[in-house]
Amino acid sequence: MLFSSSKGNCAYIKYGRDEILIDCGASARTIDLALKSIGTSLCKINAVFITHEHSDHIRGLNALSKHINAKFYAPEGCCDYIATYMHNSKRAVGLVSNTPIKLNDLAICPIPTPHDARGSVGFRILAGEERIGYFTDIGHLSEGLLRGLSGCERVVIESNHDIEMLKNGSYPYSLKQRILGATGHLSNETCAKLLPHLANHGSRSFMLAHLSEENNTPEIAYNECLCALTEAGFKVNAEGGIGLKVAPVCEIAELI
Repeated sequence: MLFSSSKGNCAYIKYGRDEILIDCGASARTIDLALKSIGTSLCKINAVFITHEHSDHIRGLNALSKHINAKFYAPEGCCDYIATYMHNSKRAVGLVSNTPIKLNDLAICPIPTPHDARGSVGFRILAGEERIGYFTDIGHLSEGLLRGLSGCERVVIESNHDIEMLKNGSYPYSLKQRILGATGHLSNETCAKLLPHLANHGSRSFMLAHLSEENNTPEIAYNECLCALTEAGFKVNAEGGIGLKVAPVCEIAELI
């Protein structure tokens, strides 16, 4: 994860001959600096996958499309929309749900997610024998989403908000209802209940992502998931145990 929060999201995956980004919710410069800090750069990216069209996932789309010669894959429902933000709209490719995109060595399968967007997906990614699940912006745990996550050794999963912090916070009532609704965002509580189930079905590493800056903290999200895994009998961040981390946040000044 390069960074993930309600302000901006971007992930990087390298396997074999492929280097891809998932979402581009910060400036091209910020993304390039993050890539250079781990020994790569924008010029090596051969595909970009977009989960949906909300600004914290496509903020850098226009500039990024000028800097790299790669295809931008997005759900069919929002593909025409994101094309209007791109330097060359012909490079926007619509994703068909549950139909993998095969690159050189990676296969990326879009799985529909329940979120209030023109089109919203998570990804089940096959890298050799390893499966990676990437799912944020989730209103509820749909059957298809659970199938997509099952058996993924590495999982990036939304842990957006603490329910009581959200209910007692400063957001307008309508926004609170949207976040808590069936097409909103996944709470710490629901995420924590999910992790032992996934661990019992092969998951060995979790990254908590898309945390709200106002209605959550990394400590609260981490500890709730830690307790759920420990109570289910799993060792966490110990040899032979389950890995658990919180994704880094990109500060707002770096997003522009």
